[in-house]
Amino acid sequence: MATNKKRRLEINNNPGPGSPVMSAFAARQSFWPASAKAEKVSEPEEEQTVEVAPARRPSRRKPAPAEPAPQATEPEPVNSVPSTPYLTPRTTSPRPEESGGTPKRPSVQHSSFKPTKKNYQRKKDGRVLLKASEGERLVILGSYGLKVVEGEAAIAGAILTPSDTTHWIHAPHCHALPVLRITSDSTIELHPHPAAPSLRQLGRLNPVFGRLWSESDDVSETFQIVTTSEDAPAGAFLQTLVSPAEWNKKLAELSSPKLKAAPPIVFVCGPKSAGKSTFGRLLANRLVTDTGGSKRKTWPAVAVLDLDPGQPEYSPPGVISLNKITTPNLSPSFCHPLLGVDTQLRSHATASVSPSLDPAHFVECVLDLYTCYKRSLKIPLVINTPGWIQGTGLEILTELVKEMRPTEVVYMSLNGPDETVDALRAACTNKFQALPSQGSESYPGKPTPLHLRTMQMMSYFHLSQNGWDPAPLMEIRPWRVRYRGGGKRGFKGVLFYDNPPPPDLVQEAINGMVLGLVRVEDAAAYRGLLKKDDDDEMDVDTPANTERGVLRTKEGIPLIPNPQGQTLDPRHSRALGLVLIRGIDTSRGELQLLTPIPIDRMTEEARSEGGELVLVAGKWDTPTWAYAEDLHRRALTSSSNKDAQGDDGGAEEAEDEEEEEGDERSNARTLQQGYDECPWVETLHGSSGRAVGSRVWRVRRDLGRN
Repeated sequence: MATNKKRRLEINNNPGPGSPVMSAFAARQSFWPASAKAEKVSEPEEEQTVEVAPARRPSRRKPAPAEPAPQATEPEPVNSVPSTPYLTPRTTSPRPEESGGTPKRPSVQHSSFKPTKKNYQRKKDGRVLLKASEGERLVILGSYGLKVVEGEAAIAGAILTPSDTTHWIHAPHCHALPVLRITSDSTIELHPHPAAPSLRQLGRLNPVFGRLWSESDDVSETFQIVTTSEDAPAGAFLQTLVSPAEWNKKLAELSSPKLKAAPPIVFVCGPKSAGKSTFGRLLANRLVTDTGGSKRKTWPAVAVLDLDPGQPEYSPPGVISLNKITTPNLSPSFCHPLLGVDTQLRSHATASVSPSLDPAHFVECVLDLYTCYKRSLKIPLVINTPGWIQGTGLEILTELVKEMRPTEVVYMSLNGPDETVDALRAACTNKFQALPSQGSESYPGKPTPLHLRTMQMMSYFHLSQNGWDPAPLMEIRPWRVRYRGGGKRGFKGVLFYDNPPPPDLVQEAINGMVLGLVRVEDAAAYRGLLKKDDDDEMDVDTPANTERGVLRTKEGIPLIPNPQGQTLDPRHSRALGLVLIRGIDTSRGELQLLTPIPIDRMTEEARSEGGELVLVAGKWDTPTWAYAEDLHRRALTSSSNKDAQGDDGGAEEAEDEEEEEGDERSNARTLQQGYDECPWVETLHGSSGRAVGSRVWRVRRDLGRN
């Protein structure tokens, strides 16, 4: 039974009258020398161990005194660990008391290319001309354009040959950095990325975009060659994109010119964080750039069926799509969350970041996208699936395999589960191949799936014509869309896919939320939702509307009743994108919308014959990031002003956890000053409004325990 009584430590059972009283910390300090001597006697030679390099947040304060490094209990030789970029070998060093210094981690070599005056030239316009030899490799951090002038190079599965095309790349250190491998003596041009400054300024609006790039003060310097780990920004954890030998063999097999007679259809599946998206991207890049030894590409384009609504590659979260790719994809997903009409052929809104909201509707959407591919395209197809592989998720995968009949099913794991592997193998009528998962290590500060969705959604709504708009969304002028006025209104109505609220709560339910903009191509998409029942009544202040099947709330917002949680038929509808309801003007009868969808496209879709626009509400993540953008910018400006004035404080340094907690409190006080009235944001002062026990507990780790 647990007890909250304090335990008394008896260091000496019979202390003498003159024995000094020692604290727990002093006892631990006195215990270490004896422990170190004992370990030194029992272990004549230190073995090498492997340590994950931490990604600690850099601090502007003076560094705290180093804590003694804990001794490894069961060291493991380096040779038994696979060579991956996530692990940094080191030699176990003695404690500072014995060596008299702080152990220093050896640097890791990332690039074999060494710049000299002969092979590295910087032009006045910012271009960098490189002359690299066969076998050399470069790891570049930042945003840049890559152009091969002579020779041949490979990066992220793509094979680049001399052409006038400049391939634009974003390489932040929150993702694995692509490695540029020189396959023959080459002359390469590196160009500054024109959209890099606007993308970096998103870090002023949300911390998830902070410290992703190099720390150069020169705005024109959008990239840097990382030769060793010492060239990385302070506190950054660098990892390079690695393709195991089994992956390379399968990529070469699937891109073989022998398969040109029948375009391959590759169904990539597997557990979460197994490398499905990475393998699919490498395969698509290889297919779209491979020439098969000739001067012409084997395939003019590659189709990608992006089916993971939680972490999509070419659309915002909650949307799945069919895309026609003609150039290699060399950037993370948050750098291209919206494609053009010619590239994204068709998309559907699942209204959730998981297929679990409505598995049947998810399967219908996927099969409609696949039907579109079979009807109009004769090129290879790469299918990326979500990592839900058990229970209902396994039933979805097996049904899709049976309906699509891919030429090959690639399962990204060698460790089962056996039930999943057996079911997929039984459903597959062609070849089934299991590949090893991608090696990945957890480290402090690693982005979570929620962080990645926030980055993608934020990047999506800040898109502009030439890059990103770094202004907070509250400063961007919204589109005013009428919801009253009969035939003059801008959309048919609001449709809730899951748990529709009462009509008098519709305004509160959609205000400040993300909705899907769906174009209905035929009335059959409603599946009988617009049938008017004379017995149905609506308890609102305004009389019932005369339009068949559409009701009006007391504010006049058109609502499509959906008591059964029915969805639109994907065979007769398609998603145009997402919108953010910035506000509702009830006096004018207008919705204030924010969306990166071009206005000419929305106008064309709304005025096209037989087409109607519907706003779909579901279970997208609440866009809390949008509510606090201006608060973060004010806090950053205030912090920058304080740093410019200087800080004379000579306070004693605390531990990392206490330092982070102090920074959070300081930021909270900054946010509270003069900005208490922000929509959908409540500022808590002290303990006011907080539940008991809501603070994060900082536990002391048994100081003085033997």
